[in-house]
Amino acid sequence: MDMFPETYMLHEAKQARTRVLRPVVTVLIAVLLFVIASTVEGMILGTCTAVWIFTDDAVTEKISAAGGILADGDLNAYIENITETINDAMAHQPIWLILVQLFLTAAVIVTVLIYALKIEKRSAASLGLHRRGLIPEYAAGLLIGAVIFSGAVGICALSGSITLTPAESVNVPLLLAFFVGFLVQGFSEELLCRGLLMVSLSRGNPVWACVTVNSLFFAILHLGNPGISLLAFLNLALFGVFASLYTLRRGSLWGIAALHSVWNFVQGNLWGISVSGMSAMPSVFRTALGTEKADVLFNGGAFGLEGGIGVTIVLVLGIGVLLFMPTKRSEIAPAKPETSEADMPAGGL
Repeated sequence: MDMFPETYMLHEAKQARTRVLRPVVTVLIAVLLFVIASTVEGMILGTCTAVWIFTDDAVTEKISAAGGILADGDLNAYIENITETINDAMAHQPIWLILVQLFLTAAVIVTVLIYALKIEKRSAASLGLHRRGLIPEYAAGLLIGAVIFSGAVGICALSGSITLTPAESVNVPLLLAFFVGFLVQGFSEELLCRGLLMVSLSRGNPVWACVTVNSLFFAILHLGNPGISLLAFLNLALFGVFASLYTLRRGSLWGIAALHSVWNFVQGNLWGISVSGMSAMPSVFRTALGTEKADVLFNGGAFGLEGGIGVTIVLVLGIGVLLFMPTKRSEIAPAKPETSEADMPAGGL
């Protein structure tokens, strides 16, 4: 019996009118779509960032001070000072700018949908976006994502590498805004990596290759994040494997999109932990990370828990469960009947 039977999602992808592309071309298309979406995001975000920098008195004062160094003719000191000023400012971005970044990931969604539906002529179902079981799948994904990441928090707490304290105040409307923002952001990454790239590769390649390639692609997309480390990269790749297997087992994108979104939301806005190196956000709890070498090994240091072995443990356990979990029966496409000799036309093949 096939370990990963063909689901309706994979079956629908094979019905696309365009020819099957080479794996390298498929990956390059995913890269191109990401670059196009990122360019749009960057243009809008750059404008918003400029508005913030030049309207924030503290930042403009530091920039002015750097200008004084340049006036003295010390170019190297100016460059060093202005770089430090910008890096410090970006590490303490205002809440509204972080929200803008989350919602701007919708550009990825729009770009992928236009390409898949209009150019490749694929159906929404081939991207894992069929309506069948949408609500229960999404609800289950939200629950599982919250439990899994909280399990990683529990492991780190037991190791003594983190300290949890309740936040002094909780801004519920702001938390809801971040929840919606992470719904957009999580969906965008899953649509690109699993819905488009993995499923497109499945048209002519074995499952293990599709899982490996899209998982590495997912991890590489995060190489520019602050605080990235070798273990963080490994964990990102492991999350890609986990997300791929989850998608294959459930036969749709809804569950893993919800799981991915709530994983980030719970990380940043429940436990108050840096999300893949992002700035601190409003949260229900505050998590202090230990700075000793053994602590950083568990808590991930500047990158957040996704850079530590607490997350490695829960992801490896999750992957193990998914490898032995049966594919959702209602999503398995009927196997094509084998042609018998009696059914062959006269004259054979």
